[in-house]
Order: sequence, then C-alpha cells, then structure tokens
Amino acid sequence: MTAQAGDPGEWLRQLIADGRASLDALSRMTGIEPDRLRAFIEDARPPGMSRTPPLLSSDESARVSTLAAYLSEGMQIDDDERLKAIFESLTSECGLTLHNLAQLTGVEVDAVDVVLGDPASLPPATKYALAVKGSYLFNAANQARRQ
Repeated sequence: MTAQAGDPGEWLRQLIADGRASLDALSRMTGIEPDRLRAFIEDARPPGMSRTPPLLSSDESARVSTLAAYLSEGMQIDDDERLKAIFESLTSECGLTLHNLAQLTGVEVDAVDVVLGDPASLPPATKYALAVKGSYLFNAANQARRQ
C-alpha cells in the first residue's frame, strides 16, 4: 500500500475495487461532490504537470491526499500506539489533564497515566473504555473547532 499512497487517485481506486469503501462514502468523508471525486479517481493521467486544468481544487486535493494517507498508512499503526496517540493529543492539543481525562472517561487516573506510557499493560476492558471514550472526546474537540 505504501506505493499507492503516493498516488491518492490510484489508492482510492483500489480501495473501492477491494470493497473497503464506496464512492459515496469517500465523497461524504471528503465533502467533495461524487461526480467530481469520480472524475478524479478515474483520471489515469500520471501525477505531475499537465496542460489541462486540475480536476480538484488545491483544498480538495489536500483533503483527498490526507484521507488516502490516513486510510492506507494510518491503518497500519498498532492499536496500542493509536490509543496512546489519542490520549497524547487530548493532553497536548486539547489541554486536558490526567485528572480531567479520568473524570471524563470514568477510569482511574493511574490508568490514564499508563495509557500514555505502556497501553499494552492495561487490561482489555480498560483499554476498550479508554479507546471508545478517548476517541469520542477527540472527535468532540475536532467538531467544536470546526464550528
């Protein structure tokens, strides 16, 4: 998948062909009209300079590239590392303390501290609670930033 990540159109074509996503789902995720996204995905021109106008705006291209990177390379990240990254983001980007996170997720402060150091050592039920609630909190923060 790494080679395909360099060409978002190719990677998204493969994603659809493999049944891992549909054009409609990709359109909803990127906010790009389905017909425009289809034209981009089906475009066989090699990336680089061209005399024809681009099929997507620079903002749309950035959204497609970001999504392709997240869905290709990002899905290869270990679940424990992903959980740790969620809580690192909640502390560094959102300014939540360990105590805040413990209160919001309903787990002990010690468990939040462990998730930031060695999440693999936590019991599965605790990791599950932290993953679901941490993911929700991170999404809530991102949604609030968009408003």
